[in-house]
Amino acid sequence: MLFLQRVIPYEKTIEFSTDGIYVVDGQGITLYVNTAYEEITGYARNELVGRHMRELINAGYFDQSVSLHVLERKQQVTILQKIGQQQKDVMVTGNPIFDDHNNIQLVVTSVRDITQLTRMTNELKRERSRAKMNRHMYTFTLNKEHTFFLSPQMNQLIETIERIADFPTSVLLLGPTGAGKEVLANLIHSSSSRKDNPFIKINCGAIPENLIESELFGYSRGAFSGASSDGKIGLLELADGGTVLLDEVAELPLAVQVKLLRVLQDKHIQRLGSVKSRKVDIRLISATNKPLRKLVEEGRFREDLYYRLQVIELIIPPLRERSEDLLALIDYFFDYYVRQYSIQKMMDPATKLLLLNYHWPGNVRELKNVIESMVVSVPATTIEPDDLPRHLKNIGINASTMSLKEQLNEVEKRIVYKALEDHPSLRQAAKQLGIDHSTLIKKLQKWESC
Repeated sequence: MLFLQRVIPYEKTIEFSTDGIYVVDGQGITLYVNTAYEEITGYARNELVGRHMRELINAGYFDQSVSLHVLERKQQVTILQKIGQQQKDVMVTGNPIFDDHNNIQLVVTSVRDITQLTRMTNELKRERSRAKMNRHMYTFTLNKEHTFFLSPQMNQLIETIERIADFPTSVLLLGPTGAGKEVLANLIHSSSSRKDNPFIKINCGAIPENLIESELFGYSRGAFSGASSDGKIGLLELADGGTVLLDEVAELPLAVQVKLLRVLQDKHIQRLGSVKSRKVDIRLISATNKPLRKLVEEGRFREDLYYRLQVIELIIPPLRERSEDLLALIDYFFDYYVRQYSIQKMMDPATKLLLLNYHWPGNVRELKNVIESMVVSVPATTIEPDDLPRHLKNIGINASTMSLKEQLNEVEKRIVYKALEDHPSLRQAAKQLGIDHSTLIKKLQKWESC
């Protein structure tokens, strides 16, 4: 009663405060709550006044009480906590008021809603991480280069993409290396309502197995030896609100597959070393050139994850089965690079015929690289058949016309590609070949760029 008598002259000032005010006596019993506190927490004062803080904690109103901390320590205490029905982020400062005998008479607590500040701080961390990841091999920036298809197979795929783009369902892209899986992933993202949000590409086969979990899911402070003191936002969390492309998804270790499945089921993500989960909203696109169904049968890929990824399955045929696309893409890439490098070039019809007759095992990626190479490396204005790489202009010619080094390179290619056919995992293929996983990746990248 003495407190209430003292506070009456200041009641209007306290009530107009934008900070919540919460007052307890020296025993921890609630005496007063202002209107701002009710608005921040959603709790009515008649629920709280007259009740002990310990009782309110046990009833689930708070996870901890700064008032009890102050009574215990006999000094000012500040904590950050989530509070109220909407679990708002608040900064809570409890101040002791002592009587003449140095006993705590009251604890006056101010409660400031910092939800917006926390949101801005987290968004700043995200943007810093994204800026850093823009220089990282896992990120993907939407390519504005226009690519078109004329074949019935590809037009049917594009029609399907236009129908499903706005739905958040998972998409599985199947097809040989270089056939255009990434191009279709671009199209799905850019045609969806998520197009202005992050689009992050993750090459599952390029991340070392011992790092892939922390890269995908992130980690909290002190999660493991060598972890950053600030923790790290995972790639999946960075893509919140946008799209993730998991390229070479067949390379995911089984332990990581379990955790990815949980993210797809619960829509929450948990960083390594943390007990707290965070809600995420991502659209997942997966891509592989491996027979996932066969891997499931062999126990090398989880069946439950397979069906989660395969809600929509799009199969991209190899370029050799799309003659209409081949002719269109030859003309398109040639015109594109002539304009790109401001070079006057023409292509002899016989050269184009050889390009059309080649089987293009590297698909669209190989075609694009070959044409760019011709445009920039051939000194003459007209590109003749003799200007083509040896393996293109000598189709059907005996290998003896090639140098020893070239013949050995072709043999090496056949051995490596045969190993990749026999082993769906790059790591397993590398082991069978007796070379390091990273060496195999470098060889494949070198051949695809030739």
